Amino acid sequence: MHALHEFLAADHDRLDALLVAALRPGGEIDYESYAGFRRGLLRHISIEERVLFAELRVRDGETALSRQLHRDHAALCALLVPPPGPVEISQIAAILRIHNELEERAGGLYELVESLTASERDALMTRVHAIPEVKVAPHVDSPLVRKNIAVLLHDAETGRSQFLEGPPC
Repeated sequence: MHALHEFLAADHDRLDALLVAALRPGGEIDYESYAGFRRGLLRHISIEERVLFAELRVRDGETALSRQLHRDHAALCALLVPPPGPVEISQIAAILRIHNELEERAGGLYELVESLTASERDALMTRVHAIPEVKVAPHVDSPLVRKNIAVLLHDAETGRSQFLEGPPC
């Protein structure tokens, strides 16, 4: 495993721990942990969208994997808009369980990036570290926000089931 894979997988672990800490027993929210998770996840997504996906698009074009990861990112970002509650945290955790596996497993996003030459990986790592923390807007909740979440969750779930099942034989 190379430095980029290790860095991003460790970030998954850090974010997972923050998300777990954000939901206390009984459903109470630890807002400080959630705020750290929210900032961290948005930066992590920014790294993948702006650096990794951009690099792979140049090399391989759009792939089924990158399309699914992008759908997951859209659903995750939408779930970060309203104030956190047990439902939102559970939905985020469910997406991340599969999403992180798609990135970390053999043939996943991180392995594809690791197939670059050492100098290309080094340059990519420099770009990754240059991505700033994302400015986080205040939470918003409205019927439109909830409708957008429902649409993006449906798109991600539909894509994920088709992606994981593969083409019919």
